[in-house]
Amino acid sequence: MAELVPVPFDKLLKRIYHEYDRNNSIFDLQAGKFYRPDTSLDLSVNFCGMVAANPVGPAAGPHTQLTQNIVLSWLAGSRMLELKTVQIKDQLELTRPCIDIHNIGYNTEWSQELRLDESLREYVKAAMIIEILKHWFKESGFRFTDKQGDLDPQKVKLDTIFDTSVGYDLAGIQSPQIRSWLQSMRDASGLIDEYRMQVPDEFRRYRDISFPKQLSESITLSTFHGTPADEIESICEFLLSEMDYHVIIKMNPPMLGKEKLEHLLYDKLGYAEVQVHEKAYEVNITFDDAVAVVKRLQTVASRKNRTLGVKFGNTLEVHNKGDFLKDEIQYLSGQPLHVLHLALVHEWRKVFGTDFPISFAAGVDANNFADCAGIGLVPITTCTDLLRPGGYGRLPKYLYNLEARMNEHNVSTIDDYIISLDNTEGESASDRLQNAILSNTKRLFTQTIENPRYHASNNRKTPNKIGSRLYLWDCINCDKCIPVCPNDANFFFEIKPVNISFKNIKIENGNWEFVEGGEFTVNESHQIANFADACNDCGNCDVFCPEDGGPYIEKPRFFGSLDQWKEWNQLSGFVLLRENGSTCLYGRFKDKEYKLTVDEAGKEAKFTNDEFRIRIDCDSSNVIDAKISGDSGKYIVNMEYYYAMRTLMKGMLNPSRVHYVNVGVV
Repeated sequence: MAELVPVPFDKLLKRIYHEYDRNNSIFDLQAGKFYRPDTSLDLSVNFCGMVAANPVGPAAGPHTQLTQNIVLSWLAGSRMLELKTVQIKDQLELTRPCIDIHNIGYNTEWSQELRLDESLREYVKAAMIIEILKHWFKESGFRFTDKQGDLDPQKVKLDTIFDTSVGYDLAGIQSPQIRSWLQSMRDASGLIDEYRMQVPDEFRRYRDISFPKQLSESITLSTFHGTPADEIESICEFLLSEMDYHVIIKMNPPMLGKEKLEHLLYDKLGYAEVQVHEKAYEVNITFDDAVAVVKRLQTVASRKNRTLGVKFGNTLEVHNKGDFLKDEIQYLSGQPLHVLHLALVHEWRKVFGTDFPISFAAGVDANNFADCAGIGLVPITTCTDLLRPGGYGRLPKYLYNLEARMNEHNVSTIDDYIISLDNTEGESASDRLQNAILSNTKRLFTQTIENPRYHASNNRKTPNKIGSRLYLWDCINCDKCIPVCPNDANFFFEIKPVNISFKNIKIENGNWEFVEGGEFTVNESHQIANFADACNDCGNCDVFCPEDGGPYIEKPRFFGSLDQWKEWNQLSGFVLLRENGSTCLYGRFKDKEYKLTVDEAGKEAKFTNDEFRIRIDCDSSNVIDAKISGDSGKYIVNMEYYYAMRTLMKGMLNPSRVHYVNVGVV
């Protein structure tokens, strides 16, 4: 519905507990997709003086905005999570859809879609849930595999880093609101105490554990495309000196210069259809200016005993040549950006060598993650790949492939793996590591340019559409729409197929009678629905659905509260509640609103709106009585809506599946 509504903390934990117990999954990620580390290997890395159990995680974006997104990333193996960028302007109006991954990636999103306080709370909730999961795992109540005892919990490293991301200009970042927000990320004890009291009984033994009050010590700075070099420098000085954070600066591909960038993009990779926004070359910081700024900032960082690093990097502004996204300018991601950012890594290391920290994003996937680890990048963040079919479930293979490569080279640490790729000589292990990083970087960049998987000719295929159209019920049941949603907004539920010949009801002069009706049919037991509070209309499920229409548009849309259902009265949708011991389903079909109430015993249903009231025997579906509300005179009730809502209610209350709609109701 294009407005995200955070899920309450207790509801998230209840869902985790009951879904894992009943469905062997958490937020629709099957336990078999949880990352299960090879405990004979040490994938840990150092970042700004902190240790993470491995170098992978989601980039600041759709996978680190809501609590459930962050938890899903963590379950799939992420140990370095770059949180969604926050800024002073926290009431954005963005065009929808905003993500297009038909082949390579484009998007028009930028910062958080939540208020500042909401973002802070989401990050606190996520950190606390991860801490609870760690304890649960160590006690073997929760496990990273389908088979109990597959892993020794005491040997699994779970060290996790939250990296804060802020933007976009000096005035906003120095504002009292952002200052306070950053201070709360350093000490979230007040919110932790608040949420500690909300831990439900399912996890009551963890209410009093020691939750780390410091959520983050590092900031990845994201600035506007075109922010002047001196302003970037001033922002970093402020974050290093006054806010006392480690700082990583996102850099933009135009730093390569027009000639070099377009030689790679067009001549080497063949993306003739991609038109770079010409202004990007004029307004973005140049490579030489970036080097000068960073050299001056190194002095500031050293004085404060803080780390300064860069991230390659930020997105590339290009003109919109498609018809899926609406904005004139969109941001490139995926395969071509991977090559451009490797070029920046290569150029940067020519100047700064290997001691300067570099984090990385763009086109990272299971096929190149081990290569990125082999050139000493920390963290290695991903986004576009996790928006493809499989979603978060694609992430464990990144780490499994790295583990396989390390085993092939008979090494147990990432540093030794880096050295093994080159067998570089040196007087010390440190020398060998530095020489290997430089050699591996040059070789990887050269090989990647020539690798066909990054060329346009291999990245023009689009997801197949089969020509049929979605509607409220039934589809081909491929379930692709579920994992491609970063927010877990799409879900499936089970019903018994329905084929009913029904009569409509005519109410007039205090009497009622049956009149001509129709057929209500639902063919499939497996049905798709959408949880509106977690859906921001990004459109990604539409891209990968083989049918037309978009699951987030056509499938039953369930709201998390009656207030939300009422607020979004221009949208069809439903809300399931418990009221005075009865189960109630409020429904809106375009401009028609109804309420279905089933008593506690499940014997009698009331189907009502502002104009009529009908009582129905649930077992036989016989009408007990029907009345007009007020002075309506005459009314014909279309009973198809009753059977649709009764079928939805049964599906939502089916205890075989746990999801946002029925947790706390079933």
